[in-house]
Amino acid sequence: MPAFTALTINDGQATPVAHTYSQKTLIGTEATYVDRASGITVGFPTVVVNSMPPTKTSRLTKVRMKVVLPVLEVVNASTYNGITPAPTKAYDLTFDAMFFLPERCTLSQRKDILAYARNLLANALTTALVETQETIY
Repeated sequence: MPAFTALTINDGQATPVAHTYSQKTLIGTEATYVDRASGITVGFPTVVVNSMPPTKTSRLTKVRMKVVLPVLEVVNASTYNGITPAPTKAYDLTFDAMFFLPERCTLSQRKDILAYARNLLANALTTALVETQETIY
């Protein structure tokens, strides 16, 4: 079982920068991490990870991973009276993925699904769909 410790994740810039996401909350099996580097609470990027064990009604382990990158509004340096307005959030970029792992699956099968997911995210198709917002024709 992984410990509830800080995560370090690289961004996607030309020269990748490692971002440290520190622990925020651990409620049940859901861990929330935030990158507090900006100092602006409304703009903290967030990672949420949740591992839900099988239940009597669902014989699946569900692993959910979510990344939220808020973007703040661009505001003028000051208003007519010289007061800088408080930062506000313009929108969020979000990635939300879930693995469904039946109780009967083997370690080899779990390694396969993880490899497929990693490779799909690294695939040129995903890059085209996300970065340049192309469509499949």
